[in-house]
Amino acid sequence: MGSTVLTGKQAAAFRTADGEWMFALFERTYEKNCYPHDDRWSAIAFGRYRDVMRRVFRHATSCEGGMLQSRAGYIRPENYIATWRSVLARPFRLPDRTIRLDVSKSHRASLPEGSLDDVRKSLAAAGLGDRAEEIVSGKAEVSLVADAALLEVIYGENGPLSVWRVLEVNDCSSVTVDDDVKLPSRSPSAMDSMPAVRCYKIDDEHRLVSLDGKPWENAGWQYSAVGSFITDLAYEREMDAPGFAKRAIPAYRDVLRNADLLPAQTVIDVTRSPEGVEEHRARVADELAVYLGLADTEGRAPARFSFRFSDVPSEPRSSAMYKLCLLCSLQVSWSVPDVKLVDPVPTAEGTDLTQFLLELV
Repeated sequence: MGSTVLTGKQAAAFRTADGEWMFALFERTYEKNCYPHDDRWSAIAFGRYRDVMRRVFRHATSCEGGMLQSRAGYIRPENYIATWRSVLARPFRLPDRTIRLDVSKSHRASLPEGSLDDVRKSLAAAGLGDRAEEIVSGKAEVSLVADAALLEVIYGENGPLSVWRVLEVNDCSSVTVDDDVKLPSRSPSAMDSMPAVRCYKIDDEHRLVSLDGKPWENAGWQYSAVGSFITDLAYEREMDAPGFAKRAIPAYRDVLRNADLLPAQTVIDVTRSPEGVEEHRARVADELAVYLGLADTEGRAPARFSFRFSDVPSEPRSSAMYKLCLLCSLQVSWSVPDVKLVDPVPTAEGTDLTQFLLELV
C-alpha cells in the first residue's frame, strides 16, 4: 500500500444566516504508488471550526504513520495541524450557490442510492425529518448558505456522506474573506492540561501507557499510540486551549520513543473471555496460555490466569509476545512495580524551522 502525497491545502468560508462561520477544506493530493503523479483537489471537510478541525486531527494520525506525506517526505502531525490553522485563518470566500442533490447508482453521486436510509436517519435525528422525502427524491435543489445546516447534517463531520460529492475547489472565490474570522487564539497555558504520562516498552513496537494514573493499557505500536493521543485527547484539549497540540504531540512522542523496557516483575492478569469480548479474542488467550504452559490438555486457557512478564517464553518469544499484545484491554490488566511519573513537557518549545517549512504545503 502506497502513501498519499499532499501538495496543497485551501480553506473557504461563508457566514450562515445566524452569523456563524462555515468552512470547507480542500486538499490536493496524489497516490505515491500510482503513475503518473497527477495531483488533484478534493473537498475533505465541511462545517463549523470545531468540526473541520476534528477532521484535520483525524488526518493528522495518518501523518504519524507515514500514510500521508508531503513531497519532501514525512509530515509531523503537529505541523500538519498548525499549518491548517494558518490556512483557516485566511480562507477564500465561498459564494452562495445552488446545489442539486441527485440520486443515482454512480459512486460519485450527490446521494448514492445505497445511502438514502442513512440520509433519512441523519435528517430525522437533526430535526429535519420533514425534508427527508424532498432530499431523497433526487430532485432537490438547495442553497449553500440558506441550507447550510441541512448540508452539514448530510456532508459534515458526523454525516453519512463526504463533502467532495457536492463541493469542488473551483466553487471557491479567488478573493479571500475580508471579515475577521476570529479563530481561537493560542493559549499561553495550553500545556497546563498535559497529562502525566507513564510508558514502558512491551517489545520493540508496542507501548504500555498510563495517563494521569489511569490503568495501564497496551496502546499498540508507537505510531498508533500517538495517533490515538491525537484524536482521543489532543483534539478536545486543543479546542479548549489552542496551541496544546503543537507542543503536546511531540512531547508525548518523545516519551514513547525513549521508554524503558517493561520491568520483568510486572504481573499480568488475563481473563479469558470477559463479557463483551469476541470469541476469537478468547482463542488468543488460549494460544498464549499454551506458550506459558497454563493451558489444559485441550489447549484451553483457565478462565483467569496470571504470570510475570519475565515468564513470557524467550523461545519462541516473538510468537508468545505477539499473542500477549493481541489481547484487548478488557482481557488484560498490568501491575507494574515502581512506576516513575514522567514530565513530558519539553524544555524548548517549537519545531525545527527547516523541517516545518518542508512540511508547509
